[in-house]
Amino acid sequence: MGFLTHKNNDKEVRMKKFIVIAIAVLLAIPAVSFAGSATSRWDLTLGGYIEFDLGWADRGVNADYAIAPRKSYGIWENREAEYASEFAAGGAGRLWWIIKGPDGWGGKTSAYVETDFRGQAGDYGEMNLRHAWMKIEWANDSLQIGRQWQRWGAHFPFGGWLLMFSGLGPSLKGQRNEAIVWDHKFTKDWGFYLGVYHNSGNDMGARALDNFANSPFPFIEGGIRYASDSCGRIGNQIMMFEAGGFLGWERNIWPYTPAIGGRAYDDDRATAWGAALKYYVPIIPERKGNKAGAFGVGGNAFVGQNLGWYGGIGGYTVDPGIPGLVEPRISYPHQWGGWFQLDYFFTNAFSFHGWYSHAKNNFSRHAAAGAFGGLPAPMSVRQNQQYIANLSYDVNPAMRFGLEYAHIRTKYANYLWSEGEPVAGKKGTLNTIRIGAWYFF
Repeated sequence: MGFLTHKNNDKEVRMKKFIVIAIAVLLAIPAVSFAGSATSRWDLTLGGYIEFDLGWADRGVNADYAIAPRKSYGIWENREAEYASEFAAGGAGRLWWIIKGPDGWGGKTSAYVETDFRGQAGDYGEMNLRHAWMKIEWANDSLQIGRQWQRWGAHFPFGGWLLMFSGLGPSLKGQRNEAIVWDHKFTKDWGFYLGVYHNSGNDMGARALDNFANSPFPFIEGGIRYASDSCGRIGNQIMMFEAGGFLGWERNIWPYTPAIGGRAYDDDRATAWGAALKYYVPIIPERKGNKAGAFGVGGNAFVGQNLGWYGGIGGYTVDPGIPGLVEPRISYPHQWGGWFQLDYFFTNAFSFHGWYSHAKNNFSRHAAAGAFGGLPAPMSVRQNQQYIANLSYDVNPAMRFGLEYAHIRTKYANYLWSEGEPVAGKKGTLNTIRIGAWYFF
């Protein structure tokens, strides 16, 4: 009987295994049928990269630093200046989709969608929309509609190597806007662009209701560009020179109390403008696809007014005057600066990259003193400089490692005041080291 019981137990075990396997197969059938079914009506390509970096700073900053915290002042200690920090980041990884559709209006149509996971408008790790545009291309013209980099300020040689996400931000790295842009080529190397876009002082996009949204006019931008591979290339970088600019209007609105009581509003329209020159030159180009010994330089220079959305650079003050009697006075800083980059490749896979950036705000005396109220200009940055150097090593076309050092020097418009006395200094310095890894797919 013991033998029969043991035999029956074996049958029960085998039956249970069969049932478990059958259930697993049944559950797997839908998964197998869905695998490979991520298709589109049109030609769809999926790409992106995973990024991770680990860093240390001698001041209290997070992974997205762009400026240095204020130094302590007198008997007052500034916590960010007194304590160092360690950070790690992985949300800068991205996913993108490229769609090539049927022809339309005699041109090629396509679309592009790109996301990251930095959670700019929410929690870290949440998916964030970077780009979403459609495009029609003809022989010498193209029309691009949707969320995209603004053309006049954005410059991309740094894109594949810089570890600090907000690096060069105060010095006109550029930002993304909802825009319609027309590109035209005169010749193979010469062309221009012209576009209109919606500007915003933050990353809320269509959800933003701010002084820029209250303006009845969109921003306009344009520029002329020369790009040629006659001097060779370094990777996808060829010789390029471009001059561009923008013009727009912001409506500042503030409340006041009329003589009869209640509440009313007054407003004034302020002009925003900017101009930039940018370039890249492969001084020693790569040879037959091998970058060993290649050397290139690039950068930009800009000037403008009311560029307050760039990485903490900006601020204005308002003297409301007497509504209906005395015109208000709005004080905006003129801003100028730029950055310079050099790239040198020891081998095809191992390279050095260095940057210097500078951004300056010329505040008026009233703005620096915090007169008239409005935005707290004394809290705003007067000058920011970044010195950055890194080493980059490509294991293969899919994997890259990097090591980066950054030194940042920041000057503020005034001391940080509290209850009538200064509690933090007008200057600050920051030193950081980061190690990073990418996997491209």
